[in-house]
Amino acid sequence: MALIVCLLAMTVPAQGPEDRQKKSEERPRRQIVIYHLEFTLDETLDGKPSGARNFKMLMQEGETNRVRIGSKVLISAPESEPKFADLGLKFDCKLNERDGYISIDGKLELNDLVSPATSPPTIRSFQAEIETAAPLDKATTIGVYDDAVSKRHYELRMTVTKVK
Repeated sequence: MALIVCLLAMTVPAQGPEDRQKKSEERPRRQIVIYHLEFTLDETLDGKPSGARNFKMLMQEGETNRVRIGSKVLISAPESEPKFADLGLKFDCKLNERDGYISIDGKLELNDLVSPATSPPTIRSFQAEIETAAPLDKATTIGVYDDAVSKRHYELRMTVTKVK
């Protein structure tokens, strides 16, 4: 048995660092593909435009982008234990091209103050988890949302163009 193991060990060549490097050089390198994403969140209140928010980024296919912009705001009364709220934008997005469409997997969260003068202040929150696909070079509505508490209406659109 030991003789068989020794014979097998002698017939299998050892792979050194040079052999591994040659194999990695032989594999074709995947081309980097970059996309320009533009998201627009239109907001209306009682049928009147109350603002639009735009998010733009460059993304590499297959990678995840994360954006965090905002502030921590004190929301507790002065005599109580301090409590803070995160206000602003949180956005995670992953993109892939498949069958002529751009596949998007993402999470969008917006939090802002509605009435900072009240104690505690009123915070408005918008959250969307997105798993969709859209054509290149065309503005596409990917979500329409109505706020159940107020008369706010949101429309989320995206446009994706290939940069490289």
